[in-house]
Amino acid sequence: YSASAGCDDGSCMYSCTAAPYSEDFEAGMGTWTTANTGTGSYPGWYRDSGGTPSSATGPSSGANASTWYMHIETSGTGGPYTLTSECLDISALAAPALRYQYHMYGASMGTLDVTVNGDTLFTMSGDQGNQWNPHQIDLSAYVGTDITVEFIGSRGTSYTGDMAIDAVEVDEMLVL
Repeated sequence: YSASAGCDDGSCMYSCTAAPYSEDFEAGMGTWTTANTGTGSYPGWYRDSGGTPSSATGPSSGANASTWYMHIETSGTGGPYTLTSECLDISALAAPALRYQYHMYGASMGTLDVTVNGDTLFTMSGDQGNQWNPHQIDLSAYVGTDITVEFIGSRGTSYTGDMAIDAVEVDEMLVL
């Protein structure tokens, strides 16, 4: 890539990862990126296992009896925090869907937004209990386009608002 390029001469190839796609964060963050899009000292989502540093919040293990997950730490001020996928090609899927599990346990839980190509398709706020909650989003409106998924975590009012994401899949729609 050259920032000074003035035109596309066809020498660069750009392609998206073909679905079906899955990431459980067991081997690392994969191709996901994270950022703090606001203020504060935390850089974004953290890959963690065995519980978050704060008591009475966050998961103690990953979804589906796994070890690792991504979470936001809310002991300091800042955020919102983004966790963004690579470009995904869903053209091979007949009934495309995004599946993931979220964990939102804590007295001062903030808000989780899930976007696809910048469109907010899911919002959840507040304490949802000390368990992983599966969720599925129909992506049929995006057939014919490539997608980028973004999880946006906004903190609540104190340290008891650590939320987490795990078991992300883009595949065929399932009956849950």
